[in-house]
Order: sequence, then C-alpha cells, then structure tokens
Amino acid sequence: MSLEEFNVQAPYSGIVTVIVICFIAFGAILVALGVFNKVRYFGYSLLNSKYTCVIGGTVLILTALGLSFVYYAPSTITVGNGYINVQFAAFSTIPPIGAKNITSSQISSAFVSQIGSGVFDLNKQNGINNGDTNVGVFTLGNGATAYVASTNSTDLIIELKNGQYVILGTSNTEGLAASFAQHVFALK
Repeated sequence: MSLEEFNVQAPYSGIVTVIVICFIAFGAILVALGVFNKVRYFGYSLLNSKYTCVIGGTVLILTALGLSFVYYAPSTITVGNGYINVQFAAFSTIPPIGAKNITSSQISSAFVSQIGSGVFDLNKQNGINNGDTNVGVFTLGNGATAYVASTNSTDLIIELKNGQYVILGTSNTEGLAASFAQHVFALK
C-alpha cells in the first residue's frame, strides 16, 4: 500500500524548448517540401527526392517530441510501508533505469546530504544532467553506481547493501526524507 507520492519534475528549460521548436519547424519544412514536391528550390536540388524530405522531416519531428518527453516527463517516488519505489518515467523502457524498488532489508544506510562534490560528485552514465536536475544512472566520486532522480542539491541518499546508491531530491526533500524515515528506514 502506497502512503505518499512525490514527483521529480525537471524545471522549464529555454534551451530545450528552443531546440524542440527548431527541430519541429525544420522537420515541418522538410515534410512540406517533400509533400508538395518542391525538392528543387532556386535551381538547386536540396535533397535527392521528396521521400528523403518527408522521412527526414518526420524523423526530426519525432526526435523533438522524444527529447521533450525525456526531459520533461516526471519521475515518481512512492513511499510505502517498508519500501520506496522510484519510477523513472522518461526511461521506463530502458533497463536498468526504468524503475527501482527498494525494500528496507536492502538498505545499508540513509541520510540527507548535499550532492555535487567529493564522494557525491555525479558523472552521468545515462540520463539527464542539467544544473540541479539529475535523472538517470550516474557514477559517484567514489566509483559507486547511483540511481538518481533529483531536482535539488540537498537529497535523500540511500546506500544499498550491494554498494549502489539511490539519490532522491524534490522541491520537498524534507517531506520525502521524513516519510522515508517514518515508513521505510531510519535516517542517520
């Protein structure tokens, strides 16, 4: 039975939005050129055929939509009696990132601390790393693997008995840590 849910939502990014809009606009232009058979423009052949334009434009549009989904899709943290589950929404179909379910018996220690330097320096393997937004699989400064879903530099850090870490931070990290300490595992 789930007791509380917390969302990790990446903040608005002007750069991501501009890239998405540019890809969609350029993709739409290519599709239109192909559909209306306007491959030749001012006497120059832009691409080999109308099919290349349509396929290339469609790929650009789908890439833009995928980028938008991967960046903006929220991850969900569910706290229950004796467990915590992290659903990495943007990566739900990519093992081993998709979801991480941790029971209290798998936990070695848990505490709230700052990330970004020393042992908790994050080096991205797979995922998103943009300012305080970190979602995916990372290597820590000590070489350990960490599954991270955070939009905060102050995070709940869960060390597992297998040597891996789960690092979670939201706009309400204090509430997440309190719920975790009450229902899953006592904090140091």
